[in-house]
Amino acid sequence: MSAANDKAHAFVAGLAASAGLAPLAEAGRQAMADLPVPTRKSERWKYSPLTPMLATPVRTAPAPEGWPQDVPVNPIPGLDAYRIVLLNGQVVSEACDLPVADGVVCMPRSQALLEGRIVEGDEDWSSYHTREWVGAVNAAHAQDGVFLSLDNGVVLDRPVLVHHHTTGDNVASCPRHRIQVGANAQAEVVLWSSAPEGASGMVNAVLEGQVGAGARLGVDKVQHEQGAVFHLAHEHVTQDKDSTFRIHTVTVQGHWVRNELNVLQHGSGSHTIMHGAYLPKGQEHVDNHTTMDHTVPHCTSSELYKGILYDRSTGVFNGKVFVREDAQLTNAYQQNANIVADAGASINAKPELEIYADDVKCSHGCTVGQFDEEALFYLKSRGIADRAARALMVQAFIGDVLEGFGQEEVAQEVAGLLADRHGWM
Repeated sequence: MSAANDKAHAFVAGLAASAGLAPLAEAGRQAMADLPVPTRKSERWKYSPLTPMLATPVRTAPAPEGWPQDVPVNPIPGLDAYRIVLLNGQVVSEACDLPVADGVVCMPRSQALLEGRIVEGDEDWSSYHTREWVGAVNAAHAQDGVFLSLDNGVVLDRPVLVHHHTTGDNVASCPRHRIQVGANAQAEVVLWSSAPEGASGMVNAVLEGQVGAGARLGVDKVQHEQGAVFHLAHEHVTQDKDSTFRIHTVTVQGHWVRNELNVLQHGSGSHTIMHGAYLPKGQEHVDNHTTMDHTVPHCTSSELYKGILYDRSTGVFNGKVFVREDAQLTNAYQQNANIVADAGASINAKPELEIYADDVKCSHGCTVGQFDEEALFYLKSRGIADRAARALMVQAFIGDVLEGFGQEEVAQEVAGLLADRHGWM
């Protein structure tokens, strides 16, 4: 075993998977021993090595005795939603408000395992633990999460809020979520991650989803974590015929963030929307890796990620679109746009497009620049101060991403948090 692997195993010492996940945990432990720990020599992790995270060992926290009184269980004012609340990777049942309706099953994943709704051998849809070391860590030490299942034709009347809060020193959280939406069913989910100023450790989250034929699944994902939390997130979603999947990801604040999003279209007529925004400051690091895989004909996808980087922050965008040989008549769009606001900030962007079909419409592009000085001059000539002028330009720049949120209350809260953090008027 290499020195890097020795250090990595010391980093995760003392963690244990939740009950009911023994087969997956064993496979994860084996994969941890076999897979390389990401370093700068790993192409996918070249600009986001895990060395800083591995410097300090982490452990899971004991079972929560309740929800912190100074943290709202619903961090989004005005949002009427069902909710499932996790503290350091474990469900706090007294803080939850779950739907009870025919054709809807929403419960902690641990309960779904005990009731046999997730059967042995079907604990892992994405096989992430066989491909990435961080996926193996999640599998080996998986905790609780949300299990949401909708029968065919069911339309959920309210969104489901999944609020994950991290608190404490050097705490490890490995939540694992599963969402399955039956044919012609519809659901909206809000993923909200929070942490106080003094929190430190790791969040390693996995979400697996299946969107049935003609179904719709929308996800609003917001990361607002203070402190020194390393956040790794992996979403793996498959789509059947004529389905629609939408996800909007905004990193309001995060010490070190790596978002991995994989979408696989299995059925013709599928449509995918993947939008995101990130505004790191200080020495924060935000990495967005996306994979859009078109495998069948007559499908579409739209991907738009925008970033503004301040101070000495760093960002990464790596978006890959596959159009397989059988995926004729695909229409795929990908765009990444960045503003480097300060001289010490940097972005590493790599949009990729691999096309193996000959009757498609595909485009991708990437821009990296600074604030438009002519536009700034125009605004200031109208009596607007420099800071206010820059704020207006920022809001206009990321406005189309924020407007795409499924829940207006989420968009308003995110805009407010960004305004407070960046001093917008």
